[in-house]
Amino acid sequence: MTSTTRRSAALVLVAFPLAACGGAAAATTGSITPATTTSGAPALTALPLGDGKVSTSPRAGYVYACQTTFGGGGANGATPWITGSSWDLTAKPVVAGSVTWPNARITISRQGTSRVVSANNLPLHPTGTFPIRASDPAFKYDANPNAIAEQTILLTLPATPAAAASPSCVGQGMIGFTLSGAALYNALDAGGRDAAAHEIQDACGGHPQMAGQYHYHSFSNCFTDAAGAAGGHSDLLGYALDGYGVYGEHGEGGALLANADLDACHGHTHAIVWDGQSVVMYHYHMTREYPYSVGCYHGVR
Repeated sequence: MTSTTRRSAALVLVAFPLAACGGAAAATTGSITPATTTSGAPALTALPLGDGKVSTSPRAGYVYACQTTFGGGGANGATPWITGSSWDLTAKPVVAGSVTWPNARITISRQGTSRVVSANNLPLHPTGTFPIRASDPAFKYDANPNAIAEQTILLTLPATPAAAASPSCVGQGMIGFTLSGAALYNALDAGGRDAAAHEIQDACGGHPQMAGQYHYHSFSNCFTDAAGAAGGHSDLLGYALDGYGVYGEHGEGGALLANADLDACHGHTHAIVWDGQSVVMYHYHMTREYPYSVGCYHGVR
């Protein structure tokens, strides 16, 4: 059995200095730089809005959702960073604060044919202050009343995932788990809208839901992706609930990926590093383009 254990703030998985991750009191993201791209990926200042892109079957650029009827919930304030069918991530407010979680714990181990993820869902990076304080400029856009609370996470995933006969839908709530110690959700908020665009997260791209589970809907600047930053294929960032790996925004040769590069579930197949070996296999990618991560499950669950 092999295992990887990460715990405490001494081993923070952050792609930039901690002071940049949720530490500013301002309501805009100082850690996100406007970007243009020569690939098919959109610029951070003009991301396509995902509202209405919910399907009842696998479809590229959509969330194949198990739930297709949505109620209210989520942020309901003004959204001046959304213009028509696009939104500007660099202009979107973030939750202020820099709260560390010294008891954060995640252990990933191989046990026979299974990969076991045990964690308490406290992130290994700082978070904003939740509930969002009334004095926080972000409060007028999203009065999230939820506090981050420790969770019991115990996932038994196939160590060698297998493709299903056909893709399956993703539910609301956790669809995967990241190496930063927190849950990955699909791209939808409680109202079925593009959560990354409408809801206010902290500088690490996360926030808690009603039960206190801190989670991401999209790529986080606090993920560690050294290989992608160095111009190579992105590092493994976590695992979807079907066992397949979720990698960062960069594909082969370091290309910044777009929906056109990926299939309906937001993945593709080529040689990747898997358990320390080069293996040709399917995997998902996170991208800056909706649905941001897993759009449906490729594998057997």
